[in-house]
Amino acid sequence: MAKQRPEPELPEGLKALVKDIGRPVSTEDVDTFGRLQEIQDRSHRLRAIVKAWKDQQTQDRRMREQYARWLMLALVIQAAVVNVVFILIGFQVVTFEPWTARTFMMAVFGEITVLILLVVKYLYTPTSDRILDFLDDPVKKTARQATKATRKQKRP
Repeated sequence: MAKQRPEPELPEGLKALVKDIGRPVSTEDVDTFGRLQEIQDRSHRLRAIVKAWKDQQTQDRRMREQYARWLMLALVIQAAVVNVVFILIGFQVVTFEPWTARTFMMAVFGEITVLILLVVKYLYTPTSDRILDFLDDPVKKTARQATKATRKQKRP
């Protein structure tokens, strides 16, 4: 007659939670469970990093868009004021010495040019690839190689 295993003694609170007692757990089962848990932990970490990066990029875009709108509005108003003053000088409603008018016009258009340069240079910079620092080595190497190849293609 086959020897049956005795039922393990379980506390009353756990008896309702345990549905069935299966085969004994082997070391391979423990290793497989450990690898599965590690994969799930890594997946959760990567998803959290990518979500944080996406949120940061979205906030960064919103902030840059807001600054760009305010600067463009200031540029339009300034250009309109300069044009109105230029027209008033042309109809001799307002009189200035010629050097004063020329200096004023050149200074304002120089300022507009510098503001446009600032908008283009600082508000529309390429996105950051610093998220690649958090990724695992094989993924990081592939992504960095692709980034370097893209940068080399953009260079004249």
